[in-house]
Amino acid sequence: MAMKKQKPPEEGSPAWMATFSDLMNLLLCFFVLLFASSNIDEEKVQRIIASFNDSSFSVLESGAVSLVDGQIVSGGVTQLPGIESVLEYIGVSSEVKGNNQDLSATGSDDGKEDSSDQPDSVEPNTEETLAEQISQSELKEQLEEEGEKQSARMYDEISELTESYKIEDNVTMDYNAQYVSLDLNGALLFEQGSADIREDAQKFMKKITSIIQKYQTSIIEIEGHTDNVPIRNSNFQSNRYLSTARATKVYEYIVDNTTFPDENLKVAGYGESRPVASNDSEEGRAKNRRVTIKIYNQLNSDLQESANP
Repeated sequence: MAMKKQKPPEEGSPAWMATFSDLMNLLLCFFVLLFASSNIDEEKVQRIIASFNDSSFSVLESGAVSLVDGQIVSGGVTQLPGIESVLEYIGVSSEVKGNNQDLSATGSDDGKEDSSDQPDSVEPNTEETLAEQISQSELKEQLEEEGEKQSARMYDEISELTESYKIEDNVTMDYNAQYVSLDLNGALLFEQGSADIREDAQKFMKKITSIIQKYQTSIIEIEGHTDNVPIRNSNFQSNRYLSTARATKVYEYIVDNTTFPDENLKVAGYGESRPVASNDSEEGRAKNRRVTIKIYNQLNSDLQESANP
């Protein structure tokens, strides 16, 4: 019996290879899309940075005021010409290109109809696409989150130091996303109606300056505060003058007893305008007679420096 003649193999790749190749191509496209969606387009980030302006972005809490080389920076207004230095803290490239670009020319809605005949398939306006990816509020949240972390670490460090120096009973501490504040007992530092640091407070002040010395790259504000009892002596015209003189004396003590950079120190007197307790009781008035030292975290110190290069 004759054997059945076998068919010669078909030329080229087997049919299943075509299906397999299509599958691999689809998987490749899928993972490329995943990768693309998980990375921020550098150019888009740079354009959203360029769209920031000085009047629309602030890292200060509402009502907060900071004196920077004679300029006042308050809630709702922030001087940030050096925005690139800030972005390093949140992992966004600091190479800002085209800061002077006018993004309004990319097709923002000015209330007039577009007379050009453009097809419906035109991509959405660039500014709107950028706003969807990174908004100013998101950037502000990231800055505040980073500032909160830095302040919390500083607060823990300073708390340990005050306890080791055994001065925690005369220092009231607090912190926020910008700074750590130390309220120093005014009765411990000054005689009533006087701006001279008491002789028996020198040891206490020496420990305070030892703490401050550890934060030489930070901006420090020294604020004087009083109660609402009118001052009755010939040395000072009002509580505002007295509070400013007391803050200045603390400033001078720090400069004379540390190597802290003078350009990083600021002084202000607020008199009775910012009480932390009710002035209706002696206990409350005692709390209001204080000197507050605000040690800004590194992020906000850099913000202030970049605002005043």
